[in-house]
Amino acid sequence: MRRKLAITLMTVGVLLIGFAFGLLVYNNYENKKAEENSALLMESLRRSIAENELKENVVDPFDAEMTTKEINGYDYIGYVSIPSLNIDLPVMSEWDYGRLKIAPCRYYGSTKTDNLVIAAHNYRVHFGSFGRIKVGDAVIFTDMDSVKHRYKVDVVEQLMPTDVDKVKDSGDDLILYTCTYGGAKRITVRCSYVEK
Repeated sequence: MRRKLAITLMTVGVLLIGFAFGLLVYNNYENKKAEENSALLMESLRRSIAENELKENVVDPFDAEMTTKEINGYDYIGYVSIPSLNIDLPVMSEWDYGRLKIAPCRYYGSTKTDNLVIAAHNYRVHFGSFGRIKVGDAVIFTDMDSVKHRYKVDVVEQLMPTDVDKVKDSGDDLILYTCTYGGAKRITVRCSYVEK
């Protein structure tokens, strides 16, 4: 009886180790794919923003819609930079779980209404390094009109996934957020304008 139990427990242990290894391989594959996508997208976004700088664009200050650029079938609103973490990432105009695998996404709001919320996966190349971000760190969002919006980090906190009201209409100028490893909570980075 004890021998059967020992064999069963060892089998379950080996299966769990195999599952954990498979999950590690899958996560590394997804991270690598996201890194490659981001690099290609950043090149296209920077080129597009540089072309916009050469044009005489008239930006309507009363229009809350952000300018978008379609790349590979998806609309982008610009890119986010966090120099202290060596992050430069494209930001999609709309979010869903499929888009999040490609790049960070606008979850809510706009730079024009001072309530932009950007969500991303916790891939190492996306927002996975948020454990190292500090209050006072610079965050720059460059929109498709080539306007640089400069922010500083005010608060880094963890929220429950159900705390949607603490992200939407929060009064913060910019919020960046991602899941903790395991997905139980959301790391939320609240930022305020330094310069527009």
